[in-house]
Amino acid sequence: MKESVGYTVTLNIVIMFIVVVFAFLAAALIYYKSNKVNNAIINSIEKYEGFNDLAVAEIERNMISIGYNKHSINCGSSTSNGCSLVNENKSKKNGYCVYLCTEKSGESTPYYYFRVKSFMMINVPIINEILNIPIYSNTNRLYNFGGNQF
Repeated sequence: MKESVGYTVTLNIVIMFIVVVFAFLAAALIYYKSNKVNNAIINSIEKYEGFNDLAVAEIERNMISIGYNKHSINCGSSTSNGCSLVNENKSKKNGYCVYLCTEKSGESTPYYYFRVKSFMMINVPIINEILNIPIYSNTNRLYNFGGNQF
């Protein structure tokens, strides 16, 4: 009874354990990278107080340095909480979506914020795209000083 569990069964268990551990590690790294992309986009939008040409140029520089895989995506026109897509030509082809969300507290003090969506993509070379999971982030509330400047 000393060798009731065979060598092959033990080897299969060890191989499955290694595969599962590496899958979790890869998923954590991919999530970290997509979250880093969201933070870079949000920092640029907050720095330039809107999704304008200066913010887009800085976002492009940051995405090149991060190494985000640019791909064309379908952003849709709005989200479930009433946010509208901002300038889809600039963001749709680069693999992220930027939505403008307005918020009113009181009668004449409108606030707005931006909602950013990037994708956690899992690519396997032979099979190609396996999984596309959206990652959402929001900017801080911004005050609209001079009407519609977005």
